[in-house]
Amino acid sequence: MKRFVAVVVSAFMLILVAVDNIIACPACKDSFTSGGANGSVGEAYSWSILFMLGVPLTIITVATIVVARRLRQYPNGIL
Repeated sequence: MKRFVAVVVSAFMLILVAVDNIIACPACKDSFTSGGANGSVGEAYSWSILFMLGVPLTIITVATIVVARRLRQYPNGIL
């Protein structure tokens, strides 16, 4: 158990030390830290990535909810 705790703590410390290098590519990181004219470009890329990840998940979730409700409404499969 002590070894497991040591490994987890070591991994956590490594992540804390390396977080500056793994957050973003250099261009994105510079645009966020400088906050200059390119700051809005970095934010736009971040939002577009979030939307690209969120839209398919939303579509799948809504489709699953619709199918589940239809199956509860008509348990014998008669639509």
